[in-house]
Amino acid sequence: MTTSERLYRSLKQDITTCVLRPGAPFSESEICRRYKGSRTPVREACRHLEREGLINIVPFRGYFVAPLTLAEFHNLHEIQLIVDPAAAGLAALRAQPHQLKAMEGWAEYAYRVGVRSSYFTFLQRNFNLHVGIAQASHNQHLVEIVTSVQTRLMRFFYLIIAMDAYGPQLVNEHEEIVRAIRARRPEEARQRAADHVTNTIRRSAGLFMTSTETRLGELITDPGLMASFPPEGLVPGGIPERGDAAQFHDARASIAVDPSLTARKESSRRKSR
Repeated sequence: MTTSERLYRSLKQDITTCVLRPGAPFSESEICRRYKGSRTPVREACRHLEREGLINIVPFRGYFVAPLTLAEFHNLHEIQLIVDPAAAGLAALRAQPHQLKAMEGWAEYAYRVGVRSSYFTFLQRNFNLHVGIAQASHNQHLVEIVTSVQTRLMRFFYLIIAMDAYGPQLVNEHEEIVRAIRARRPEEARQRAADHVTNTIRRSAGLFMTSTETRLGELITDPGLMASFPPEGLVPGGIPERGDAAQFHDARASIAVDPSLTARKESSRRKSR
């Protein structure tokens, strides 16, 4: 592994798990010191991460960890509704025995409510399952898309979303998808995967309130709709030292929703009375 590849993987891991907080600025010298590398491989790693949408490079200002926005959260789910069912349907036709066994292992893991380490283990298993289903489609372009979507969603899950009450539902939905794939029923696999994404959007609706509820209605009535939402929410932050990950997760941040969304919701409620 080259120095650039090592730096890329370490940076990507810390960005994905929000050890490096969304919106945080950093300099080449900080990254060199933190990850024990020189400037050239640091620049190569950062350019790679910029292409993946995880870092923003602003001329004459420096490097920034890409922020989390409501627009991205909604758009990622729109992509999921397109690619996840397709991947599941192809996997039902093409999955190999060792891939089916791996999927079943990832799908059955249930996290323990209130145990942070267990929840983080679930997030990694969830990532492995979704990417593993795509890999079982034996379509490399589909694998790349699903991997990118899941990597970006992981940042939201690590930072702000803890679905403590939904463990059994998530396991059941995962297992239903895998059972349909193992049974070689592509249409059922596609439907189970679509239901899982739709349920995930509903489960996270409490976090984003009106904005997510509105987008969910659009998705259900027109799955092909690619509407543009403004980036109402942004999580700022700074880079903690490497030993500060636990304290960071204890101080889980929340996305600030645009006050106008709340105002519109209250106005709508009054009119309906």
